Amino acid sequence: MATEKPKVSNSLVNFYALSAGMNTIAFTVPTLYLTMFMTDYLGISPIAIGSGMLIARTVDFIVSLIAGIVIEKVHMKHGKFLSWIRVLTATLFFGNIIQMLDTTAFVKSSFFRLVIVMIGYMMYHCSMNFNQTARSSLIPKLAGADMDARKRLTARQSQVGAAVSIISSAITLPLVQFIEKVTGSPSAGYFLAALIFSSLFVVCNINFIRLATPFDPPEDANSVSARRRPTIEQMVQSVVTNKQMLILFIAFTLTGIGNQLFAGVTTYWFRVTGNFSKYTYVLTARSICAFLASMVAPTIGRKLGKKGALLTSWSLAAVLSLGIRFLTVVNGEPKLIVMAVILCLRQACNYLYMVFMANYWLDCGEYGYYTTGVDNRTMSVTVMNWPTKISMAGGGALVGYGLAWAGYNAPSAGNLGSFDHMNRFLDIMGLIPAVVLIAAIVIVLLFYKLTDQQAAEYAKANAEREAAEK
Repeated sequence: MATEKPKVSNSLVNFYALSAGMNTIAFTVPTLYLTMFMTDYLGISPIAIGSGMLIARTVDFIVSLIAGIVIEKVHMKHGKFLSWIRVLTATLFFGNIIQMLDTTAFVKSSFFRLVIVMIGYMMYHCSMNFNQTARSSLIPKLAGADMDARKRLTARQSQVGAAVSIISSAITLPLVQFIEKVTGSPSAGYFLAALIFSSLFVVCNINFIRLATPFDPPEDANSVSARRRPTIEQMVQSVVTNKQMLILFIAFTLTGIGNQLFAGVTTYWFRVTGNFSKYTYVLTARSICAFLASMVAPTIGRKLGKKGALLTSWSLAAVLSLGIRFLTVVNGEPKLIVMAVILCLRQACNYLYMVFMANYWLDCGEYGYYTTGVDNRTMSVTVMNWPTKISMAGGGALVGYGLAWAGYNAPSAGNLGSFDHMNRFLDIMGLIPAVVLIAAIVIVLLFYKLTDQQAAEYAKANAEREAAEK
């Protein structure tokens, strides 16, 4: 007789969201400031950064390819997915703070300083391949075939992520600057801010693991689910033959490259235009807009459907990216208010689809399971990470190369930093992201056919099939 499935409590939903939100807050420091930290504090050239981070991100991508396979094949005693989340709490913590460690006092070579950053980067991001896959794969265990419950988990995660980003946006740079004044070190603030935020992540993650444990008990090697576990060949085939997943993969890779490029250079706009002191206010306003958008996005998304929400979001982002290119610097004069408004709107429109992010890939997994009989939903959420990893490698490398192409000059005495070719910089920040967004829109519009109703039917049928096998 099957044991009664535990209920998903509000505390579990909240800590599922909080653990992800605190991880996001912890990574805020390197996300916003890592490239600038390397150029301005570690003394690493943009070309070296582009090349070094391309290597680190390529390793990260290779690991992302096998994360789902490893999770499926390796048995650990604390549950199929929670075991990974437990182990990776430490590597995420240390990987995050190592990236923001000023090594100039004891490492004289800029090459080896770059290597240390790369090690921290790979610790964090390679761990995230497994962590994100495990967290997303837990959704069917937590919610079963209840699609509304699945949306509730992912929507709450996006809402909490947007809420905590308000806090991180408001306090990160002031905290960094405060620590710099207290310690007298111009770079200590970045490391200590990352340390504080990473510690909060550890606390929330431990609480989430405690609440989620009943949903992911240790698996009996002779259980139906263990016997049904796909082979490596079946996993690979499930990706290659799942046409809907491949369409999402291509589209999200394109948009990811554009977003990485845009995000990687945004700080420089405020730096070279003399508005760096106002950056905190803009980031805070952007986060508030994102939070408000995350609250209404689930309702709008249900009306538009997941595909409609995706297309609407990307269309708005493309228009706003063109605004960055042509409206934020006019006749050599920076337009701070225009930039602030565009950044706020661009972040807000992203939440139209981000509240459903894992569900796009789980839908493809349910579709693949239904059509082939092979349960490979873990692999489907692994594939969700691939566009991010490819875009971080490609887009991240383009940041360094783009800065060199635009002729970036790091700050010096009496100089805030500058670009030899400002229009090239604006192309990198606005025009190229707009072009790749438009390409992704066309691909999804023409080729992605999976509807919300179909996904729900597939999930229900798959759940019934599993129940009948027990």
